[in-house]
Amino acid sequence: MEFTYLLKALLRGKWIIIASVLFAVAAAFILTRNVKLQFKSTAQLSTGFTNTDDIKLQDDKFNLQQIDVKFNNVIENINSPRVRSLVSYNLMLHDLQSDTPYTVLDEKKMELPEYKNVDRVKAAAILRAKLDSLQILSPANPEEKKIIKYIELYQYDINSLIKNLQVARYQRTDYINIVYVSGNQFMSAFVVNTICNEFKRFYGIERGENSRTSITSLDSLVKQKKAILDQKIQDKNLFSTSQNVIDVNTETSNNLSQVGSFESALIEEKGLQKNYYFRVEQLQRLIDAERNKKPNGGSSGSSTGSNSEYLRLRTQYNNLNAEYVRSGSSDETIKARMDVISRQMTAIELNDVGSRGTPDDGGVRISLDELIQKKIDAEAQLRASNQKIADLQARIGSLNGSLNRMSGKSADITQLDKEIEIASAEYTDANNRLNLAMSLGSNSQGSFKQTLLGEPALKPESSKRMISMILSGVAAFFLSSLVILAIAFFNTSIKTPSNFQRQLGLPLLGVVNHVKFADANILTRVTNFDGEENQRENMFRELLRKLRYEIESSGKQLFLFTSTEPQQGKTSLIQALAYSLSLGKKRVLIIDTNFCNNDLTVAINANPLLEEFQLNGKPFNTEDFKKYVTTTQIPGVDIIGCKGGDYTPSEILPKNHLLNYLGNLREDYDFIFMEGAPLNGFTDTKELMVYAEKVIIIFSAQSVVTPADKESIQFLKESDKFFGAILNKTEDGNITL
Repeated sequence: MEFTYLLKALLRGKWIIIASVLFAVAAAFILTRNVKLQFKSTAQLSTGFTNTDDIKLQDDKFNLQQIDVKFNNVIENINSPRVRSLVSYNLMLHDLQSDTPYTVLDEKKMELPEYKNVDRVKAAAILRAKLDSLQILSPANPEEKKIIKYIELYQYDINSLIKNLQVARYQRTDYINIVYVSGNQFMSAFVVNTICNEFKRFYGIERGENSRTSITSLDSLVKQKKAILDQKIQDKNLFSTSQNVIDVNTETSNNLSQVGSFESALIEEKGLQKNYYFRVEQLQRLIDAERNKKPNGGSSGSSTGSNSEYLRLRTQYNNLNAEYVRSGSSDETIKARMDVISRQMTAIELNDVGSRGTPDDGGVRISLDELIQKKIDAEAQLRASNQKIADLQARIGSLNGSLNRMSGKSADITQLDKEIEIASAEYTDANNRLNLAMSLGSNSQGSFKQTLLGEPALKPESSKRMISMILSGVAAFFLSSLVILAIAFFNTSIKTPSNFQRQLGLPLLGVVNHVKFADANILTRVTNFDGEENQRENMFRELLRKLRYEIESSGKQLFLFTSTEPQQGKTSLIQALAYSLSLGKKRVLIIDTNFCNNDLTVAINANPLLEEFQLNGKPFNTEDFKKYVTTTQIPGVDIIGCKGGDYTPSEILPKNHLLNYLGNLREDYDFIFMEGAPLNGFTDTKELMVYAEKVIIIFSAQSVVTPADKESIQFLKESDKFFGAILNKTEDGNITL
């Protein structure tokens, strides 16, 4: 849809828009004329939700989402029916007991049964009792139901209160604003202050009951957890006493230390044992040699050199033994080196013994008895070493058994310690929650404080009458404009020449604006040059002149005018074109061949003689023809009318009818116009096309193109006699679009 077309649609409907705006403003002015004055009062509560100390006391984290939820919960509680009911009862009590009530009923309401059937003294007592107990009136109780109706009569009920009550958090602060508007400034202040008081009272009682319930349950839980902890400690003490365990960890550590010492001694003793075994074997070998009187093959070295070597080997043996113990007595390499050194030391000892009996060094040979005595001493040392090794192994086995037993006891003790630790943690947690509940319970009303007291307003609220009128006018402007635009947008008629070209694609001979002929007939519109129209401002006449030029420039004389649908303006347009051509000194003959609707004949008051014209075999004679012609008021414009009826030209016209001799009239008339019936519903135009030189189709800009129209248009496009189209009844603002 073209923007310009929509804009001009708004301009055409400007008076409708102006009228709508004026009507809306006048209606707003009248409706707001009797608006009652309203007084607003505001109170403010501090919640303490964003107070860091409170949040730590309640063991909460400062979470914005949780804070928002808390504010919403408080607002819902303030708006709850329970709190509003308490406020309603306070209002009613004030009016029942005060000499200056907030609401004074008119006589009409005082005559109602809801007012007369209530004992006001008894009602005040019931309301006071309900306030003290924080209870609400029950409709099931007949007496309380009457009081409910009585309260509704004063419009103090909860539904009436909520209409003028506004409770909201003030921006992103810790405060909640409570606003109430009424027709009495003192009533507004009373309501907001009463809401604050009743909410804190209701919240405090409910919070106190919840705290007491929580303290009772938590105290029971603390006692239960304390009993469980004491039982676990007692179980551990009984287990330690029955198993004779004072400190499992200390005892286990001591046993492990003793096992290490005994194992070191055992390893050292086993080294000595092997040395004793070797000495016994060497002594036995010497004894056997002595008995066989063989030399012992002892070393000829000096005693001093043997002693030095022996000491060196003994030092190496001691160092290796210490290293062997540090490695856990499991290094086989060190153990093998220790055995080699042990055998070397034994050999030096034996060599020293044998060397004392050799004749080369002057020594005295050891006797057999001495060797036997030495063997006996070595065997005794060997037996003592064996006994010591057996004792060490027994002690190590005993300690390992004790360690195994301690390991089992240690697992039991560890399990008992874990149970005691869990029980202690549960007891501590329960005790902390009990302390927290007691701390919160001591402050039953929480952290709510009324930081702003509601005061009676000094002046009423603005009625906003001017704003209402302005908004009404603006709303009417946009609404009426939107309606006009919607009508224009959804209007699928041709409307403009550009739409015509886009939808039909026919050559457009010209455009004619929409003219109402109720004030002046066609003749006056076309031919009257008098009056104020001396500046060529008659659009209808100018558009006809453009069409007249197209027809005159065509070089043709016989034109057939038709349309796809009736009511397209053919009759008026044919007359207007004929009158316009007559202004150019042209003679025009109009023949009404629209038998289904002879509006031309009726409009010009012509004689309906077309169906009667025939020559009966005589040659065409102009004088005879003039008998059938009706002269119009405009010189040079004649017409031949028809009766019209349910027939086509081929069915009604005689054999030698007038249309066969139109060529004979060329010298008498410059142009001959014929009107045909609509193409969509009749065949008249198709029958008349053989008598015309050119066919012109007329469309109304107010019509909608249908599939039947497109079929008729296709028929004309295929004809070589088709001249073009005229867009008739176009709005003045759409002609250039």
